Amino acid sequence: MRNLFFLMSFIFLGLFGFGCTDKGLADDAIYPETILGDWDIEGGGTLFFDEENVSISAGCNTLFGAVSIEENTLIFSMIATTLIACPEAEGDREQELATILDGATLTYEVIENKARLFNSSAELALSLIRPDNADLVNVWELTSIRTENAISSSILDEGTGITFSADGTVEIITACNGGGGKYSVRGSSISFEEIAFTEKGCEQERMTREQEYTQALSQINSYSILRKTLSLQKDDEVYLSFRLPE
Repeated sequence: MRNLFFLMSFIFLGLFGFGCTDKGLADDAIYPETILGDWDIEGGGTLFFDEENVSISAGCNTLFGAVSIEENTLIFSMIATTLIACPEAEGDREQELATILDGATLTYEVIENKARLFNSSAELALSLIRPDNADLVNVWELTSIRTENAISSSILDEGTGITFSADGTVEIITACNGGGGKYSVRGSSISFEEIAFTEKGCEQERMTREQEYTQALSQINSYSILRKTLSLQKDDEVYLSFRLPE
């Protein structure tokens, strides 16, 4: 009987422990503790890390450079910039960020949706927060289409877009006709079904733009949202871009 008691206690503790592990995994999925990806910079600006590069913007130019990530250390190479003339406030902020990061070695910590970067004196250099992204269920305005030759925007895109509803239906407005159907989402994957359009005739320029839109839409198999921008993609290549109305 005593041996049975110890065996049952062991099983109980094992199950309890597994329960805690599952909870931790769920938390990691919500807040992956990685410095990679997009961040908003407290005080102004945005920042993006991949495994080897960093890009920064304060709303005008783009600052970019190489970065080496070793455990909790970021080693930045020289920061370069595009050369657009900027308003004074944005220009000053860009210079401030370039000074912090150019050739710097910073340590960092990531806790849930926030990160902090420290200089060699253990002083806080930058505070970052994961951007608050819009929900897919929204009215989205079309901003660009990938065609065979280029990514293009057009005055004909005014008033066009796509609306995702919570009931799984989608409404589409092109440069000529309107239509809709159904959509389904699983993770970052998206698929469309039973899409149909009205068949109104329009001038050739509008019909051509409509064809570019619908052709791009037929290729879509994934999506991403960053802040107020929706990208509909084929194998992670952006085919259609949208934004939330102002």
